[in-house]
Amino acid sequence: MLDISRVYKVYNGKVHSCCCGCSGKYATASAHKEFADKNRGYAVDDVNDETVRKIVGKILSAANPKDEGDHVHATVGKRLLVAFYN
Repeated sequence: MLDISRVYKVYNGKVHSCCCGCSGKYATASAHKEFADKNRGYAVDDVNDETVRKIVGKILSAANPKDEGDHVHATVGKRLLVAFYN
């Protein structure tokens, strides 16, 4: 379902909130920093491979992950976890 080598960023935030970053945090995989920079339109400063690995692990362990084609998301407790891939 989800190949961690393709994940360029993850999000961990409150359920039923927007994903702009006001209710959670993003982390970018160092291997995909250049892609993330271009995708956002500016240099990202939230590179953290450990966080990416942990969030992907939690999504894969969740009972309800949903693949939307360019991202996978799951609700775990009161948190929304999203892994974006290219």
